[in-house]
Amino acid sequence: MKKIVIIGGGIAGLSAGCYARMNGYDTGIFEMHDRPGGLCTSWQRKGYTFDICIHWLVGSSPQSPYYAIWRELGALQGKKIYYRDRTISMFLKEQTIHFYNDPDMLEKELKRIAPQDGPVIDELMDCVRKFYLFCEIPPMKPKELFTIFDTLKMLKTFAPFMSFLKKYGKATIDDFADLFTSPILRKAMKAFRFDSSSNDFFAVPFSLATRDYGFPEGGSGSFAQSIERRFAGLGGTIRYGAKVEKVLVENGKAAGIRLADGTEVPADIVISAADGRATHFGMLEGKYLDKKIRLIYETESVMPSYVQVSIGVNMDLSERFSPSALYFIHELDEPVTISGEERNYLQIEHYSFDPSFAPPGKSTLVIAFFSQAAYWERLRGDREAYRREKKRIETTVVSRLEKIIPGVSEKIETIDVATPLTIVRYTGNWQGSIMGFTKPFTLNIPRTLRGLKDFYMAGQWVGDSGLPGAAGSGRDIVQLICRKDGRKFKTSAP
Repeated sequence: MKKIVIIGGGIAGLSAGCYARMNGYDTGIFEMHDRPGGLCTSWQRKGYTFDICIHWLVGSSPQSPYYAIWRELGALQGKKIYYRDRTISMFLKEQTIHFYNDPDMLEKELKRIAPQDGPVIDELMDCVRKFYLFCEIPPMKPKELFTIFDTLKMLKTFAPFMSFLKKYGKATIDDFADLFTSPILRKAMKAFRFDSSSNDFFAVPFSLATRDYGFPEGGSGSFAQSIERRFAGLGGTIRYGAKVEKVLVENGKAAGIRLADGTEVPADIVISAADGRATHFGMLEGKYLDKKIRLIYETESVMPSYVQVSIGVNMDLSERFSPSALYFIHELDEPVTISGEERNYLQIEHYSFDPSFAPPGKSTLVIAFFSQAAYWERLRGDREAYRREKKRIETTVVSRLEKIIPGVSEKIETIDVATPLTIVRYTGNWQGSIMGFTKPFTLNIPRTLRGLKDFYMAGQWVGDSGLPGAAGSGRDIVQLICRKDGRKFKTSAP
């Protein structure tokens, strides 16, 4: 029986582990943190649960083509799925706008506010509807196994979206917002720019198209633990606190790994589901970089990281923040400064729909801001300055929240501030990025490396972004391994 070693116990690594065991490989995962999931995680403070990953899950509905993958991974069995009918309730100074995830309801809401902007609203609704269809394209076989017929099938599948992608692929939020004559809708559209780096128009339909994408009971940590249990039930092993320092290579073939404590683990096949830069420049010492991969890491931008303020409040806020909405965006009278940049909105998530997130009668709130890691890197060597900056953000955010919910500051029982350096520390993600490169689908990053046999890469740094992408990535890699070994790829669901 061949032995597969997987570096990283995030969703891509857990997925690869599960499918490797389904197909009879001796499989072990090595994870540097003390829990599964990577960035798909949550943590507890004084009875409150704070979540940093899942907002809505593509594939949570049985009607979704991705649902079968989550069932195979044991991710959703026995879990209640919570659905919301509004993506955003936006509280502007002039007016409140409810962004329903049903395009018909959203169209009615926006035309109520600005009937004169009917043609632009129709254009936005067309984008949202196309985005729903685009996200529901069934997963295909690994691109590495495509025949000419598979390529033609893919082109046929994507053909209805080509004009849509071409028209809006380079459009900005500001460009589209300026099409509205209504100053309220123009401001609302521009509020989708959560920081100066996020001006891609596709962020708008992506944010609005959340119908039938639910939230699994227990959140990200519970979701990852379910897949970990599936992996263990299939006979796989996972070792925590095991940071991989080097991929061992013999005669041009991956032969195992060396851990930071010096332990060497032999293997027939190595899969890295870890950070891409750490894999290429650290574990492989830059020896298998071609010009394309090196250029990508030198020039391509990455998705920014987070500053997240998580708050446990001894108040029942379910009436103030309806369980039917995903985000509550409040325009501020006085901006907050995050990572050296003024922000004019608070984006609040409230988890009252899931009783596991807070004790009875209490509430969990999460307020997140996109943030570039570079700002925080300057504070890395000054621990006191880092703490002061976190405390400043905490104090400022609470003062703004007090204006929205009078009396809330006296009811806060616990508060936690996570920064891009927090994400780097716990996941190893380059620049604390939450989804790898900004435009991964256009890069066509290889999942195997020239000159290194029996080595594969999975996850966000090879373009397999988001949770469905990560899960599909692990599945794809095992299909490639099975094809190479002359095995029929098999799946099962518990």
